[in-house]
Amino acid sequence: MIKEKSYSAYILPVFNNRVALLKYGKNGYGPIGGRVDDGEDFKSALRRELTEELGEQSLKMLGLITEVPTPYSFKHTNPQRAEKRGALAEEHHYFISHETNDLDLRFCEQRDENISVVWLNVSDLINPNIIQIDSMREFFAKHIIPNLRCRFSISVRHNYFKMITSGHKDIELRAYDEKRKKIKIGDKFLLFNAEIPDEYIICEVLDMHIAQNFESLFNKIDIKRSGFANLDELINTVTKFVSREKLASEPVVGMEIKPVR
Repeated sequence: MIKEKSYSAYILPVFNNRVALLKYGKNGYGPIGGRVDDGEDFKSALRRELTEELGEQSLKMLGLITEVPTPYSFKHTNPQRAEKRGALAEEHHYFISHETNDLDLRFCEQRDENISVVWLNVSDLINPNIIQIDSMREFFAKHIIPNLRCRFSISVRHNYFKMITSGHKDIELRAYDEKRKKIKIGDKFLLFNAEIPDEYIICEVLDMHIAQNFESLFNKIDIKRSGFANLDELINTVTKFVSREKLASEPVVGMEIKPVR
């Protein structure tokens, strides 16, 4: 039975203004990744696809990634193509990973077709000789290339997104976990509206205010810069998603940010 829509997760590794794609012999190019199976989310599907296609060492790419909030969506106009793909429409979700030169990407899955990893110029994402589908080139031009400098992404609720874009909030609060420890002052990141993902901006990290807990943090900086009136309001909001025990066991960071686009 043909589904109404199928979903896929893809990653675009970037290094020195070059981007890695898969080259399918003489049959063109495509991104690294693949179909989301039943019961998977996009990141778990990407983890599985990377392991299958490039081996476990490629999972290093998932440490700090930018999730592109707008998917590439299309319908199959050809019934034969839809039947082959198993769905009337497809939705492709993209992630961007900034790599270092110590990551050697090689295609290792056994396929009849000759497939290899190739590094191309970023401009090749809109080159019709490389990406032959017009709508895909348009998607890359609008949603990928302008955001390639972002090292990670953050989604926030609608009201906080509006406060950040209007200048009424310039501190974003997060647990200071392994992921946040990789963030550096000066990093650009993509901030998007969790309720309206097509609304997003690029921000820059100006400072990282680290403390053992929120009370200690707000002895250093004004809590109102984080969008909360007082500590009680903050704790009551955060504990809707995180237990008080977990909250007390992890250090926190107030990332000082500013929109740059």
